[in-house]
Amino acid sequence: MEIQRKHDFTLDKKTLRKVEHLLLRLKHSVLPTKIIRWLENFDKDEVDLAIDLLSVYEYVPFNEFMFRLNDLLNELLKVIPLGDKIIIFPYGKVGKSGTLVTYPLKNTNAFKKRENDIVLTHDYENVENPTSFNHIIFLDDFIGSGKTFCKEFSKPNNIQQWLTTNNIENIYILSSIIMVEGKKHILDRYPQIKIISEERNKIFDSTLSPLNVFGNLSHIEKMALKHGNTLKVGPYPYVFPYGFDNSQSLISYFHCTPNNTLSIIWGANKNWTPLFPRMANIRMREAREFKQDIAFYIGICNRLKIDLYSGKSIIEKKDDKFVRKIKYNSKLNHSVIALLTLKNQGYDNLIICHLLGLTRLELKKIYIEGKKLGFINTHYDLNTKGIQFLKELKRKTQKENFRKETKENLEVKDVLYLPTMFNGLT
Repeated sequence: MEIQRKHDFTLDKKTLRKVEHLLLRLKHSVLPTKIIRWLENFDKDEVDLAIDLLSVYEYVPFNEFMFRLNDLLNELLKVIPLGDKIIIFPYGKVGKSGTLVTYPLKNTNAFKKRENDIVLTHDYENVENPTSFNHIIFLDDFIGSGKTFCKEFSKPNNIQQWLTTNNIENIYILSSIIMVEGKKHILDRYPQIKIISEERNKIFDSTLSPLNVFGNLSHIEKMALKHGNTLKVGPYPYVFPYGFDNSQSLISYFHCTPNNTLSIIWGANKNWTPLFPRMANIRMREAREFKQDIAFYIGICNRLKIDLYSGKSIIEKKDDKFVRKIKYNSKLNHSVIALLTLKNQGYDNLIICHLLGLTRLELKKIYIEGKKLGFINTHYDLNTKGIQFLKELKRKTQKENFRKETKENLEVKDVLYLPTMFNGLT
């Protein structure tokens, strides 16, 4: 369904410069056009307020998430003697964001240095010889109100009792970010727990908000409340303009946006376009659109009789006729283009598999093809030849980008090229 925009974003040098700055702040995690669509949710006189809000937004990509976990785990392990046995327990339900922390954590240097001392498990009850362990670390990506942890920890005949039975007294929480109120909520109930995490205050805190630097904190808050109160995003009372449990966070990760974040960021309805959606159907649609864009790109190459990799037509004689031979435009080559694009944007293999719907074996085959073509090096990274190929492919096909040539799109291109193909490849 077409979303009714409040206004058409005015594209000029000044506003495009603001969008460029937001792209840097958001670490190129979204397309420029997606930022524009989100800004068009607001009334025209609110756009600058919305831009100020995004100017302090915290987006955590995969690589940054890993080094944050590495630094925090290093800090924690300094107080645990070498040889002491440690359980790391991702306490979120299997399939939720807490379990997605285990993959990057296991690949940190901090974890690998103490790997022989650590058991990383979702099933603490089946840990062998539990009385030999001295420490347990509860692991999550983000903690908002702290209520989820307290609920899990306080369940009768659950982990708290298991820890007491096995005489495991040293209890820690490791999270990349925790809201100050959430930390207080946990420590008020369980002061014996040690929390290792970066802290964040409520975004509309009158004294500690980073928005105070703009001098318009109250106006931004009023705007967030006005539009957040129109978004039904959860159970009764349905609307949570400050995010769930009034957390007022302003954070997204490569794998999710916590529902503690302001709902104007992730909420969606027929009149509101989210910037970082939480709804699975929206994320799947975006992944589908990405694949369709790549397929369309290859289709343009076919129309131009451009070989996908050499950039030249390959002509051969067949039955006394010269015909175009398509050498590389196969399904596998389609996937190579997608892989090169996502590697160029800094995505990890885990996320590439999720986005493209690939298994690890399928991804390995694509890497092998990319290496054969000289675009991927021995460390499975995009090399200079691969980067140059993407630039050349865009240059050769850009003039044939005839899809969705609306007046609006043409206006954008006259001022500054904002890529709609290749998910924002620059």
